[in-house]
Amino acid sequence: MTRPLRWTALRWTGIGLAAVALSFVLVGWWHWRDRPDPASLGIPEATSLPGEGGVTLTWLGVTTLLIDDGETRLLSDGFFSRPGLLEVLLDRPVAPDLAGIEAALSAAGISRVAAVMPVHSHYDHAMDSGEVARRTGAVVVGSESTANAARGAGLAEERIVVLPEGGTRRFGRFEVTWVVSRHWPLTGDGAPPMPGAIEEPLVPPAPVSAWREGGSYSIHVAHPAGSLLIQGSAGYRSGALQGLGADVVVLGIGGLTRSGPEHARRYWREIVETTGARRVLPVHYDDFTRPYGEIRAFPRRLDDLETSLRWLAGFADEAAQPVALERLVFARPVRLF
Repeated sequence: MTRPLRWTALRWTGIGLAAVALSFVLVGWWHWRDRPDPASLGIPEATSLPGEGGVTLTWLGVTTLLIDDGETRLLSDGFFSRPGLLEVLLDRPVAPDLAGIEAALSAAGISRVAAVMPVHSHYDHAMDSGEVARRTGAVVVGSESTANAARGAGLAEERIVVLPEGGTRRFGRFEVTWVVSRHWPLTGDGAPPMPGAIEEPLVPPAPVSAWREGGSYSIHVAHPAGSLLIQGSAGYRSGALQGLGADVVVLGIGGLTRSGPEHARRYWREIVETTGARRVLPVHYDDFTRPYGEIRAFPRRLDDLETSLRWLAGFADEAAQPVALERLVFARPVRLF
């Protein structure tokens, strides 16, 4: 082969390889952008019950929920920082976004809270809890791992309540019960993402993986006006909720499609049917690597929200008694009961 022909062959080989690489990039980009719009999937917006007073619920993304009866406020998780995709994928050191937390609390009108209640201790639930408690006068309630996340943020020990095997606490007219549950199973043997415990005070910045799961809870919130169950992760412990009724279930559905329809059906049975709930409000389907307040579903290839909601709607239609599947709107209070 002459030199010109050899260079021509190499040039075309390089062009071919570049075209293949570009195709992979474009396909990946398309899949990353292929996200269902929660508002277009046929699930009606949650509406307030008529009347004055009662208990309102405000969804602030992921599983952060503000519960308010006009006298006492409770906050699940209190996660407002949003480390970006590269920080999460590369397990880079992250820390609470202090300015972001302050802005989020101000926008939501949150100045005083009785308790901050992480459902487990992953960064997207517990990382901000100590900072939020410091700013709102709250106690942080949860596992020893959650306590170590709060200690690492510098929260005073008297503002930390550890519930090693669950338990019940009163805050105003609310009676809150923590029931030991399970996280959504990442692996076939039921292990969660980032398993294990946070065994000492976790001082940020720290890698995302340092916020280990540390045990998960179902949180039951009872009030004279009605009752609510917060299930922050799409796992369950069989029979754990027997005898514990709820009017409303806030149902974490992150990862549900990756576990398949049979897991989803058992999950519905254990959480919704067992409690006898008549309203189901899905949460934890939004991409928490996006900026705070930007509610976007995960790409379908990672977790198909449309399929998850179709399964849940089917389970609701098959229920012996009516069950309303409703969509919470970010930062919009809903009077539950």
